[in-house]
Amino acid sequence: MEAEYQVIRKNLILSIGPELDHHRARKIRQLSDEQLRRSRARNIILDFSNTDFMDSAGIGMIIGRYKEANLRGGKVCVIHAGHTIRKLIEISGLYKLVYEYEDLDEALSHL
Repeated sequence: MEAEYQVIRKNLILSIGPELDHHRARKIRQLSDEQLRRSRARNIILDFSNTDFMDSAGIGMIIGRYKEANLRGGKVCVIHAGHTIRKLIEISGLYKLVYEYEDLDEALSHL
């Protein structure tokens, strides 16, 4: 499954998919780098609607997206994170770097 994305204003929204492992993290990183260059988006919104699994590669990918957004003066947001994903983000300390919102509308209204 290819990563899905959309750009709304200066926000790149990435749908993560069912698993965020090494293979998927690499694809999402490549896609986001390309779309950030093309669209000149500043913020990245990671949509975990359909994600049931994330490993350390996913954590690394989020940190990398944070660095890219930060260089552009933007932020990284997480939406639709389930209990398992929230727990991993919390344990890894990523909540110091990223914002969490319930849905896309809420995220867009805060960016």
